Amino acid sequence: MTRRDAFTLIELLVVIAIIAILMAILMPTLSRIKEQARQKVCSSNIRQQLTAFHMYANEHDGKLPRPTTGGYWLWDIHVETVNFMVRSGLTPDLYYCPSNQNQRKHRDLYWEYTGQWDGEKFTSGSYIVSGYCYLLQLAEDERPEIRNEENKTGPKKWLETVTDKHAAQYELVIDATLGESDQHAKYRYNFGEVRAGGMWAQYQILDQTSHLKTDEEPAGGNMGFLDGHVEWRHFNMMENRYGGSGAPTFWW
Repeated sequence: MTRRDAFTLIELLVVIAIIAILMAILMPTLSRIKEQARQKVCSSNIRQQLTAFHMYANEHDGKLPRPTTGGYWLWDIHVETVNFMVRSGLTPDLYYCPSNQNQRKHRDLYWEYTGQWDGEKFTSGSYIVSGYCYLLQLAEDERPEIRNEENKTGPKKWLETVTDKHAAQYELVIDATLGESDQHAKYRYNFGEVRAGGMWAQYQILDQTSHLKTDEEPAGGNMGFLDGHVEWRHFNMMENRYGGSGAPTFWW
């Protein structure tokens, strides 16, 4: 009787094929689990920022910061506001969504976009580029009106105080969902390769939406509300509400 001590080539090929099939089945599931974990971390980031804004309001008769500038895009936030938030316990990493790989990779360039950071505070500059957007009213001039066309999730407005009687309805800190006009894309906007603005002009770094499904379709975003709660919003419930004319549009 002959004893066989090794697999035949055909048996090895069958085993490899089975492993490949199992990997093909499991990889999408693993990717979804990883993205769900990133969404949870992102939600926690927003919740901590909301807490910092409420701490500011507690020290200023219920009023939110009214920065002298909001930069040029909705995710720009004034360095003095950032300094207060950092004193409240926030760290630079909390300003960037873990699903936004470009911002995580180049965090220092976004963090110190116009300012000088000494490791504890900004000593100069006007604003940082965050991974989140802030619906704060400005001190010296009115922002352009927020587009409220379809109102799938209710009207929006720039915020000045935490004492609004509809605090649970108004977003204050939101995931960055930004698109650059592209007539050939699925939604006529490209969300994964935004070339407008300084990051591309200065560093050839693409801006992009967080929580992307594809370059042409975001999955959605976390919405942080004035009353302190955070909820997930699917992209099909978002609307083009701010920006354009050479700059990306922001959706929420």
